[in-house]
Amino acid sequence: MKEKLAKIEFDIKNGLKFKAADRLRNMINQYPNESELWNRLAELYYDSGFLASAGKYWILTEPKDERIKKSVEIYEKSVNYSGTKILQDITFRGDKTKLSEYGKNKLTELELDSKKKSNYIPEFKKLTNRKKRNQQNEKRSFKDKLIEKLFFGILIAIVLLIIIGFITVINWIF
Repeated sequence: MKEKLAKIEFDIKNGLKFKAADRLRNMINQYPNESELWNRLAELYYDSGFLASAGKYWILTEPKDERIKKSVEIYEKSVNYSGTKILQDITFRGDKTKLSEYGKNKLTELELDSKKKSNYIPEFKKLTNRKKRNQQNEKRSFKDKLIEKLFFGILIAIVLLIIIGFITVINWIF
């Protein structure tokens, strides 16, 4: 994780803030309980002038200074104070018990608001399915991949031969 954060800092120093933001969002998906990542992305957005986006990533952080409070307020106003929309935007996939007390309370407050206004609480599962699928693809040997491609190649050849045969029979008849 430290290597990735070093790459992100390097990108920011070289003016590649969009790339750094993408990397941070991907890391948040991998490590949703790392509040350092959420805060770093919020700082990046704040420094770039995107206050609503900064507020989105500071939403679970206790507003200790005015800029955090202002950014969160701008973000909440931009989504019409909708708990459902905020929950969908932040897609928190982490363990709620590992959040700060403020974060737990804020998440609970958003869920209650969502339940009250839309009778729906969005839930997000951890991204383990994609990881498992990627690991399974990596475990497949060259031989397995070759057999799979050969099978589909033969299947396509059979279909083509049937079509050619059908056309040839029609030509003989007429």
